[in-house]
Amino acid sequence: MILGRWWRPGLHDPPPHQTITGRTDPFLPNGYVVSRTGPATAAPGSIAVSGYLDGDVNVFVNPPAYRLTGAGGGVPRAVESLRPSELLDARHRVVPFVGREDEQGSLRRWLDRPYTGRRSVRLMHAPGGEGKTRLADRFVSTAQAAGWTVLRAHCEPLAPEPQAGPPDRPGGGLLVVVDYADRWPTGALPSLFTDPLLYGGGPLRVLLLARSPGYWWQALRSRLTGGGMTVDEFLLPPLAADPGARRRHFQVAVDRFAGLLPDARPADVVVPRLADPAYGTALGVQLAALVAVDVSRRAGSTAPSGLVDLYGHLIGRETDHWQQLRQAGVTTSPAQQLDLAVVAAILAGPVPDDAAGEILRCAGAEPTTIRALLTDHTACYPSHDQESVLEPLRPDRWGEAYLALAVAGHDWSSRHPPRSWAAGVARALLRAADLAPATAAGVRARALTVLSEVATEWRHVSTRVLLPALRADPELATAAGGAVLATIVGLPDMDLELLAAIEPHLPPGRHSDFDLVACDITGRLVEYRLSRCGDDAERARLHLGYGRRLARAGDRQAAREALDRAVTAAEAALATDPRPPTAALLARALHLRGHRLAAVNRSSEALASVERAVDILVPLAGDDQAYRFRLAEALDNLGTRLAEVDRHREAERAARRSVELFAAGASSPAGEVGLAVALTNLSAIKAHLGRADSALRTARRAERLWRRLSDEQPSVYLPELALTLNTLGLRYAESRQLKEAAAATAESEAIYRELVGCNPLVFELDLAAVLANLSGHLWLLGRRTEAFQHHAEAERIFARWGDVDPEVFSSHLRNVRQNLALMLAEQTTKEKKNLKRWEPGPGSFGS
Repeated sequence: MILGRWWRPGLHDPPPHQTITGRTDPFLPNGYVVSRTGPATAAPGSIAVSGYLDGDVNVFVNPPAYRLTGAGGGVPRAVESLRPSELLDARHRVVPFVGREDEQGSLRRWLDRPYTGRRSVRLMHAPGGEGKTRLADRFVSTAQAAGWTVLRAHCEPLAPEPQAGPPDRPGGGLLVVVDYADRWPTGALPSLFTDPLLYGGGPLRVLLLARSPGYWWQALRSRLTGGGMTVDEFLLPPLAADPGARRRHFQVAVDRFAGLLPDARPADVVVPRLADPAYGTALGVQLAALVAVDVSRRAGSTAPSGLVDLYGHLIGRETDHWQQLRQAGVTTSPAQQLDLAVVAAILAGPVPDDAAGEILRCAGAEPTTIRALLTDHTACYPSHDQESVLEPLRPDRWGEAYLALAVAGHDWSSRHPPRSWAAGVARALLRAADLAPATAAGVRARALTVLSEVATEWRHVSTRVLLPALRADPELATAAGGAVLATIVGLPDMDLELLAAIEPHLPPGRHSDFDLVACDITGRLVEYRLSRCGDDAERARLHLGYGRRLARAGDRQAAREALDRAVTAAEAALATDPRPPTAALLARALHLRGHRLAAVNRSSEALASVERAVDILVPLAGDDQAYRFRLAEALDNLGTRLAEVDRHREAERAARRSVELFAAGASSPAGEVGLAVALTNLSAIKAHLGRADSALRTARRAERLWRRLSDEQPSVYLPELALTLNTLGLRYAESRQLKEAAAATAESEAIYRELVGCNPLVFELDLAAVLANLSGHLWLLGRRTEAFQHHAEAERIFARWGDVDPEVFSSHLRNVRQNLALMLAEQTTKEKKNLKRWEPGPGSFGS
């Protein structure tokens, strides 16, 4: 949340938040606003609303579940029971941990920052196989030894329910480790950061592990910093950056593997040409060591030298393993069926047992063999958590290589024959036809995520599988969230035709998970379309659309420039085509440019732009409902802009006219919402002008609208009802109806407590503002014990946020403490009336 000046948004495109310090509220007494005008996060089963942006109300109801578990991770398997390829899995910690002294020191310093109650998030990113998981495991041990509670966060689209919840959090520090953070489904990672378990009072550290800090991280980072967390990131450098370091790590791995593989002859191990860039990762070096030791067991064998051939060697060892188990009577499935199950598991696993049967059927397994095949696959690849089946190959790079070599079209077919059915399995799981809806959504998301990663390294998977599937079903591109879409958009074979097919399936309004990648897609398409566009009106529409995408992505200056260009193009269009639709297009561009100019603190220019929009729309409105609706939006915007430059009486006239127009068309859902917003703005203007009774009546009209809307769609409008009830309480207080003020504010408090239970990161400051207001009403009613309790709770919340960002919150914390001091001193009635109020007006806590 950002503390600053706010204006209650109109129905379309409110300005982004801006922090303006040292200014007095031009509407009403100093106060805080409870607002829903920006991105919001949601915990499982909770609600998130992102504001009025052309219908851009984003709601995440029951987003994908995540699990918090203790750091133990289950009982480890005996290392002697592991297959050769399993020796590479970081979870088994086979090869001794060496190196990374600098990185370990950096993590220890991050853990030990001496800030009580400090909440900090760190992203550690590196390509797959670089050793992120091993370093994180080492850090977990360090944290536990220092007395920290450590939890691991897991998220799989089809993960089974945990058998037991996470351990209770003690009062000390909490470290949460999140692996595969860039693969979490849409909404799940933000939900994690609203989990009440993370906010137990002690210091909090969250370590995110990912391959790259793409769009997903930019969006999440903005949310976290806005919520008062400190955030940083670092790229994990290569463990084996030079041939000398690689040779040392190679020898450590050889010594360990030689002690585990029977009949190994370490003296016969041939060191490969480690200067090859293929051995630049920790996994590459260990893979070379494992294969070299394995080959040494057979006299006269020669170890492969290329990375692809190393993976091919492991594929051969997997096939040998299946045959041995079948000969021993442990399994009954033929090798081809197990091969199909392995590919399906890489794309869709791990999953609960009931979903696994559906997935194998979708992948093409014979229905009569599915139960035996699942049993055999589990015998070959035991589940790590013992709660799921279809365990994929680990580490991920190994599973991705297996899948890539199974798909036809690569350059190594003569040595590593592809399977003719593999591409069909991938396409079938992307379609997820005939699966239960919940299973289908998870399978599509997981398969798309895996294929996008494989496609970045293996081009034939992109050209033969992924991109053709997207051309057949462009909507699929958004199935796994913005981060995966960004990976897909960055593929070298992505073309403008496919981007154009994907574009209609992007969220039409604000969506924090997609805003950045949607802006990228729109920008690339707009650049292409503008170069071939000879129509000024169409150019204006292109600039309008791009400007809105830029604004949602947070690039205020670029958004303002795009809207400037939209205005210029629309003016040129109107010069040659003076018909009403062209004039309305110019008005639209001027109206939205007003928001963008205000967002960069150019209030006078913003006002002039919106005034022109209103002047154009007034003669168009007439009997045309669509134009009247546009005029109502522009007038609401005009009232906001006039208030910004202290022209409050004119602001009231504009706001009144906006209310009238919205009321005339309020039978539509958009009209009702627009009317409710305009009434809230008008109420604040009236209160500032000293018309308390009229302001109260207007606030009650807004409250009735929001109450009906929230009754019909609580998942969308309940936060707005809570906001309006807080406003209503202040209007009652100004009219000296203190019991009514306390009742309305208490109802607002009750709603916010429910919301905070799901979303503390989003709603906690809103609750603090309402508690402070309620305290003031109760104090004036003589209910002093309750008033003390509520104000003290508000002070604790503000103090906690003040610890995080003293520059932003110190003045507001000071106001709360001054109120407490006045209460404690039992000052005169006049002093009691000086209690600071938290007002839905221009000084705000916006999400």
